[in-house]
Amino acid sequence: MRQYKFQVPINSKQLRGQLFQYLYKSCDVKTIECAEDLEQDRLLAFSHPFDNWVFEAITKNKNINFFHIDNGYIGNHNYKKPWYYRISYNSLQNTKVKPIQYSRKDFLEVDKSLWSEWNDKGNYNLLVMPNPSNIFKYLGKDYTTWRRDTVKYYEGLKVPVKIREKEGKRRARFQSILPLMRDAKKVITHHSMAAVEALCLGKPIQILGQSAVQHWQGQFGFDRTQMLEHIAWSQFNREEFQDGEAWKCTFKYQVGIDV
Repeated sequence: MRQYKFQVPINSKQLRGQLFQYLYKSCDVKTIECAEDLEQDRLLAFSHPFDNWVFEAITKNKNINFFHIDNGYIGNHNYKKPWYYRISYNSLQNTKVKPIQYSRKDFLEVDKSLWSEWNDKGNYNLLVMPNPSNIFKYLGKDYTTWRRDTVKYYEGLKVPVKIREKEGKRRARFQSILPLMRDAKKVITHHSMAAVEALCLGKPIQILGQSAVQHWQGQFGFDRTQMLEHIAWSQFNREEFQDGEAWKCTFKYQVGIDV
């Protein structure tokens, strides 16, 4: 990967520096502080939460190739601090399902609490609400309008809807949301990791925004192996970030380059 040049916002380096150590050791990396520092021929790598100027840059200039890093989809409930982080190339979530070179699904911490057979029986549809974020701006939506119209629509359907607001710390969230999913007919989200969890629990999903598993929305009873592989090729643990495996896999699976 030595031939690649990167640029990392200073806040990303300060907040999650361990995720960028391999790049700084192995590649030509420039730390940047504002939009004026951006160079067109460098790959932008940044983590969530990110500065408004980063969001504005990737929204306005589609020629900037970037890697967005955020908390992983599966496994972090087992740790006090996040152990898994996801990488998305030119998107805020990796939505493109591609052929894999080898299996990585055994890297996922899918325990008994997060795996069930398919079951679309339930008392309600579960609507998992997101917080206002730059994701809505990135997708060209106004959060207030979206929330009002979405709640009104699902409350008007024959199937009762239960609204789950985003709240609590990681472990508390995990413990409270899984029972709600198990009792639901369907799980509806905008961009939440709840979509991944719902599929693991055997529940059909509906995506209203952007999700790593949107390829499988509206489907039921399918073999979930491909879904697990897609997640395993999209998230990595801290050790894989430090030894470069996370970046090498991301180039293979998302960029389409073997490095």
